[in-house]
Amino acid sequence: MKHLKLALAGLAAFSVLAGCGNDKTPNPMAAAVGAVAKTGMAKLKGQSAEAAPAAQPASPKDLRAELAKAGQPILLVSSTALGQTGFLTVSDAKGGVLTWATPDGATFSQRDGVLIQTRGLGFDLMSAQVPSVGQLRQVGTPYQRVYFFLGPDDQGTRRTYDCVTASVGTESIEVLGRTHATTRLTETCTRSSGGGKVTNEFWIDGAMIRQSRQWVSAGLGYIDFARVID
Repeated sequence: MKHLKLALAGLAAFSVLAGCGNDKTPNPMAAAVGAVAKTGMAKLKGQSAEAAPAAQPASPKDLRAELAKAGQPILLVSSTALGQTGFLTVSDAKGGVLTWATPDGATFSQRDGVLIQTRGLGFDLMSAQVPSVGQLRQVGTPYQRVYFFLGPDDQGTRRTYDCVTASVGTESIEVLGRTHATTRLTETCTRSSGGGKVTNEFWIDGAMIRQSRQWVSAGLGYIDFARVID
């Protein structure tokens, strides 16, 4: 997929990504994900940002090899609308839910790869009732999603969607220099009342969601996720 074939020419690109965004109005998402650009690799290697060696150009495969040395799962997160990309590590794991964190403390929580919560982004998804991977695989069988947000007055807002998945077919995708054979599913969710539609995409590799494009909130839109290191 084009939206995840990122221009990661090497580790030097991280400093460029960190500087993107609106200089006049700091964007929480840009600050959170962009922070990984400055300190992500140093943190993974147990170094301070100041002590990190000068970045050298690297191929996607070389970059993958460097990330693998950390010996922990890595998630690639990309916000197309904001032009921000970063690598996240797991900060918490409970009951099948992995919480991925940036050095700044912004988090994305996923249950088996399906997003259920974000924090520290400014337009957060407070919580969500979401389908399992098994439900996603049941093409044509309807189910519901329920999203919870905070409104401008800090009052809770609930949005219920009627959803169904469709199979696009098998698809070979590349995630940071490694090819994966996946089944691509498109999930279409129509709001039960008040109008509106959300379309999520999932690339399933065995029992794992290898790559996805998932709606977060009206303020953040869609965010791309790719599991780089299992």
